[in-house]
Amino acid sequence: MKLDRNITEPRRGKYALIKLRDSTPIPVRELGKIVAFSVDASAVDFGDTADSDFFVIRLKDKYAAPALAAYAMAAYLDDQEYALQVLNLSKQAAEHSNQKQPD
Repeated sequence: MKLDRNITEPRRGKYALIKLRDSTPIPVRELGKIVAFSVDASAVDFGDTADSDFFVIRLKDKYAAPALAAYAMAAYLDDQEYALQVLNLSKQAAEHSNQKQPD
């Protein structure tokens, strides 16, 4: 396994973030079904600068539960409520029915 960001040019990861606080996605419909969303380009973050870098962890990732638990423990002294919410995500990840190794 290798991180996509380490094998692609430009150094982009597998995912981009849509900053929902900055944009309201507009559904694109075809025959009554939503087939896509339209968002302002400024709301899409590729994480390709030092200030916008990120790492996405899906809950079905088999490594998500311990990673999120460690994150929650690190956050606990600063914000117990937030840490407990992240710990609940860790529990959801541990119980995910479709865990898989990341690709």
